[in-house]
Amino acid sequence: LIVSVMDPQPGDTIIDCCAAPGGKTLFMASRLSHQGKVCAVDINEGRLRILKETAKLHEVDDVISTIHADVRIYAEKNTVKYDKVLLDAPCSGLGVLSKRADLRWNRRLEDMDQLKNLQDQLLNASSTLVKPGGVLVYSTCSIDPGENEERVAAFLQRHPEFHIDSASGYVPSDFVTESGFCSSNPVKHAVDGSFAARLLRSL
Repeated sequence: LIVSVMDPQPGDTIIDCCAAPGGKTLFMASRLSHQGKVCAVDINEGRLRILKETAKLHEVDDVISTIHADVRIYAEKNTVKYDKVLLDAPCSGLGVLSKRADLRWNRRLEDMDQLKNLQDQLLNASSTLVKPGGVLVYSTCSIDPGENEERVAAFLQRHPEFHIDSASGYVPSDFVTESGFCSSNPVKHAVDGSFAARLLRSL
């Protein structure tokens, strides 16, 4: 669903800002038909190495490059702008409790506040990598509005150069909210909970 919201097309330049372990990176690369590039940035060097090896196995290593960095620092120093930017942000994981039962006992309120602060920082940094007219997709595996809709609303207040582009037309209508976001719900859809906002930067 998240990659469908991104809508990677041959010739696109894409950056995945929190890429490892790389499932979305690899899927986006496979949609490029060996035309274009996907830059995978992650703070975890070991997981990036695995992504690199997997890209070879899937024969998409010609379009994937990896960068070991904190995207907040990378964005400050980087001058290259991309057609499409994916921020699959660190989150509470409240949409994947069926797979991660331990999360039920390991989440505290102060953790949530720290996560939201981190999500805001990462959104600010990622937005600077988007070309005029380009796309920024913010996604989580959470069903908490505080990590999803509220983070997008706060971001749009800080960055009026962006606006919501509805996910309808990219994913089945059953997954599109009234506000135009992509949302899956474990109860309603019998899949993991997730969220994605497709944001366009003005020209």
